Amino acid sequence: MFAETRSFNDSQQHAGSIMGWEQTYDQIGRGMLSSELTQLCGARFQVFREVLDKRVVQQGRAPRGRLCIAMSMDAPRPPVMQGHEVASCGVALLRDGEEFILHAPEGMHFLAANLDIVRFAQHAALELSDEQLKRLKSSSQVLVGAAALERLRSRVVALFDTPLAAGQAGVEAYLENRLLEAFLDLFLEAQDEVRCRRGNLSVSAYLVKRSQEILFEQAQQPPSILDICERLRVSRRTLQYSFQQVTGLRPVEYLRNVRLNAVRRALLGSSVEEGNVSEVAGRLGFFHLSHFAAHYRELFGEYPSATLRNAH
Repeated sequence: MFAETRSFNDSQQHAGSIMGWEQTYDQIGRGMLSSELTQLCGARFQVFREVLDKRVVQQGRAPRGRLCIAMSMDAPRPPVMQGHEVASCGVALLRDGEEFILHAPEGMHFLAANLDIVRFAQHAALELSDEQLKRLKSSSQVLVGAAALERLRSRVVALFDTPLAAGQAGVEAYLENRLLEAFLDLFLEAQDEVRCRRGNLSVSAYLVKRSQEILFEQAQQPPSILDICERLRVSRRTLQYSFQQVTGLRPVEYLRNVRLNAVRRALLGSSVEEGNVSEVAGRLGFFHLSHFAAHYRELFGEYPSATLRNAH
């Protein structure tokens, strides 16, 4: 058993502290980030709660061999996951190492849990109908009533309050069983598949994702917006609309922030000497160092040199 609560001022340190997940968190909202992570992990389950006060893009791969659910506790606007808005009464799903991308709004308070997918499947085969099993295998989220969602939240949050006294017999099995029951009840109460408010949101999310991939194909000489439009065969207006719809930012600002996050990870994760900050920035296409430093400070609330000092 493992349980902890930690606070962070860096999005990637927060992401790397969530056990079992291969992921990166790119900070998109401006200013010094403040976040909190509470997690509770057993051999076959995990529950965690995270609060981030800045807009963050989370992407990576879910833990293998697990069925994962996630729900918003409080958010000013719906998060966008896998190209679809997570409805106010929706619960997002990820399965067995599935790749994901989540655009989390500023002030996101997220509650997530996962458990052994084989054990869940054994019980689901006994309790769920064919239609419910189909939804489990194919949907990116499930929709439940407001009362059912509140019950699910309360049951998961209550696990954090379980006494974890050293040597307490059966506590891990107790927690796993309580979580398994909550998962089964979620699918028993699930309603019709969620439909996103705008039919083209998934297209917009795809254009944002492809733009980011194109950016890193030639990071040292970042493509212009016109270059990206030409590659994707869309108009500037379409690209602008897609970024605003999914990220809330203009393409230029969003893609610059993604590159700034890559610089920050390099500064925090290697033995870079202070004199080589410009070299790291140059590898990500930042050649006007005063502009780079200003944008970096605007996004993260500190200059690159301060990040480097804190890393060492």
